[in-house]
This record gives sequence, C-alpha cells and structure tokens, in this order.
Amino acid sequence: MKKTFDSNLNKKEKHLLQKLNISSLSNPVEFDFRRDTKHLSKILKNSSIDRRLDLEVILEFLSSYNCEQRLILIHGLEYEYSYKLIDLVLLQPESPIRLCTLALLVESIELYVRDFHDLLLVARTDSNSNDITRKLLETLLGLNNNDTQKFKEIYEHLLKTSVDNDIKEAHGAKSIISRLFIALLDGKRYEVPAHSMATAKIIARQLHEAREGTSDIDYDSLIQIFTHDGFPQLSSIFDTYEDKYGRSINEAIGYEFKDQVATYCFQDMVEYTRSPSGYYSKILRQAFYDVPVDYRTLIRIIIGHQNKDLCEIKLEYSKIYDETLEQTIEDRIDIVEIKQVFITIMEKAKNLMPNELRKSRQDRKNKIDSSSLGTSPTAIGDKNSSKHRSHEAFKKLAHLFKLKRPH
Repeated sequence: MKKTFDSNLNKKEKHLLQKLNISSLSNPVEFDFRRDTKHLSKILKNSSIDRRLDLEVILEFLSSYNCEQRLILIHGLEYEYSYKLIDLVLLQPESPIRLCTLALLVESIELYVRDFHDLLLVARTDSNSNDITRKLLETLLGLNNNDTQKFKEIYEHLLKTSVDNDIKEAHGAKSIISRLFIALLDGKRYEVPAHSMATAKIIARQLHEAREGTSDIDYDSLIQIFTHDGFPQLSSIFDTYEDKYGRSINEAIGYEFKDQVATYCFQDMVEYTRSPSGYYSKILRQAFYDVPVDYRTLIRIIIGHQNKDLCEIKLEYSKIYDETLEQTIEDRIDIVEIKQVFITIMEKAKNLMPNELRKSRQDRKNKIDSSSLGTSPTAIGDKNSSKHRSHEAFKKLAHLFKLKRPH
C-alpha cells in the first residue's frame, strides 16, 4: 500500500529530522548491494500505482548512499528486477522532488547535461535572458578537459543531437555566447598549474590599450584567452592588469563588450577564476532567496558537487554570509524531503575536515609535474580519479554479479 505522509508539515519535518539524527549517530551499516537492491525493489513495488511512484519514499531511501553506491543499486535494480528507475522517474510529473530524485540516480556530468539541455530549451524563447545564460555558463565552468569530452558524449547519447547544434539554435550560430560555450566545451584549456608573468604582462597591456582605444582585441581572441589559458594564468593576467593600470578587470570587460549578457558572462568567469567556491556560494545564496526558491540550481550545485568541491563551497559560504550552509537550508528550504537530502549531504561533507582538505590538495599538486596535465580548480583528484563514475560503478557491479566484463 502506498505510504501516506502526515499532512502536518511540522510533524513531518520533525519525524524526518529525528530519523536523520538517529542514523547519523549510529554506526553505519555496511553496504550490501543485494540486500539494498532487494529493498529498493520492494519500495518500487509497494509505492507504484499506475506508474506513479512515491518519490518521497524513494528520495529518502537513496539519500543515505553515496554516488557510487547509488549507481550500483540502479544497475542492480535493472539487472535483477528489470526496473529502469531513471525511466520511471522521468515519467512522473515535473516537480522539485522529481528533479532531486533524478539527480541522485545519475552521475554529476549527466546531471549537468540534463540541466544544460533544459536551460537551452528555455533560452530558445529568450536568448537574451541574463539569468538563463549565466546558469548555462555556471554548468560548464566546473568541467575540466576530460569532463567536457564526457559531457558531449553523454549529451549526444541521451538527446541524439550534438550540444554544439543546440547551443547555436538557442543563441545563434555566430553570437558571442555560442562561440564562448562551444569553446569551453572544446576542452582545450591548458591545465598545468603554472603561469607566465611575461605572458600576463603582454595580455594585460593589450587589454589596457584596447581600453584606451589605441588598439583592438577581437572577440575571438578574448574567447580563446578565457577558454584556453589555465586558471592560474588568467588570474595572473587579471591581477597584473589591475596592479599596473589601476583599473578593475571587470570595468575593462564592460568596456570591451557592448552586449550586456556577454559582459556578465565574462565577468562571471573572472569571479570563478579567482574563487570557484566563492562563485558557487554566491549562486547558492541567490537561489535560496529567489521567489520561488530555485531548486534546480540548488540541486545542480549541492548534489552535483557532492564528490568534488562541496566542502570548500561550504567553508567559503560560511565566511561570506556569516552563517553555515546548513543553517540556510534549514531556514529557506520548504520541501521537507529535499531538505533532508541536502542536510544528509552536508553531514557527509563534514567528514572532510580542513586539514584533510589541504592534504588532499597537496597530494594532487605533488602528482603533477611540469610536463603533465593537471585539473581545473574545481576538480578533485588526479586524472586517474576522473574516470566515468557510472562505468566504475558498473565494473563493481559486474564483478559482484560475476559477469564477464565487456571489452
């Protein structure tokens, strides 16, 4: 029988949070994919009526697992019980809970792909929307070169079209925004964590001369600088320009671009370059205080960055706004089930303490020599840890099922 939830929001919230507190204090149960997959199949069997799922129950169940465990459960559910949970969730009416449930069923890059496509559909009706275009940019900025390749492959596999074509349809084939997004997805950024002061001085001087009207920098050159230069190099360019010429780099960008949307996008890239965690903190804050709450953005960042840089975002958020991310979630999220998921994720992020975070950063830095490719500021782990997570999960599942691994 389908579970009936208490209509009283306060009682319901208290019950869920009590369960969360109890589970967080008790010893974690070892992950048993066969047992847990069977339990999930029973939830689906008992909660589905005429293909309508009780997403609240499913969401609560999934929130206690990490990304790899969830992917193993999804593969096991399909293999042993013939449930294609992602397809079943997509059949449900659109809602924040459906968005959140789907986000827990896929790897982060697929989450970005689905959001990017949905935002592009909105952009087609209003290609000049600052808000939508900046969200599209935010979705792409955290991708390193390997991620962009996966992003394009997943996009084409899911949607049977290339992301480049959809970008051009939404923003125009020759627009600055289309060229910027396509360049970001080309995955040609120089990812070695080093920079050249000589190069920074040359580009800073060119920007200054363009601002003074004594020379020009064409848009394609600017796009190449912002999408090909490494983030340390970009940061050096911005600092050199401001230190030497006494003007804000954002002011120079505003002068260079007459298009307001393009101006905001390039200024956002400056902000991201200087502080990725500060950039995401600002976006989260705005999403919390939008009316109505922007659940899509919150889900994309909190769940999408769970295994990447959420701990850093949490720390920066508390510094900027003088309150923890958990406090804002408690105060602003009005859907109890989503609040529970977010708080559970926040609790797990606490396991990575600041000293461990610094050690992790140093370990990554030590693994990169002067001739190797590194990762973008938001990437966690070296290139060996950036494998397709769903592929890794499937390999684990195949081993557990004693299946022959495909070549």
